[in-house]
Amino acid sequence: MKHLHMLMALLIIVLFIYQSYLVLSSNRRAPRAVKIASHILYALIIVSGAVMLMQLMSVNAPVQWAFAKIILLFTAISASVKAFKNHATPAQRKAGIVIAGIAYFGIVVLAFTKPGNLF
Repeated sequence: MKHLHMLMALLIIVLFIYQSYLVLSSNRRAPRAVKIASHILYALIIVSGAVMLMQLMSVNAPVQWAFAKIILLFTAISASVKAFKNHATPAQRKAGIVIAGIAYFGIVVLAFTKPGNLF
């Protein structure tokens, strides 16, 4: 399950970079297939993450970093939605991309460090 989760995370970040490139360079939207793929990937990463979180919680492992990752994921998703919306202004697009990028960076840092005393 861990490998599936890591693959989905990598694919989500690649799709985010691709969509950001399209929006910032030529002010175009991503094709419909990319949007559908990102929705499927978000669903798979949430399900696989929930399964792994339940396994960690069953053995009383410290999981504060996982809750921080969940908050950052929802921040990245909501910022991405705003950034890639049809009627968003250029300033809203740039701000959404920056916020989502920072959130994804935070998720990656938390995934590698897994601090035990986050809160």
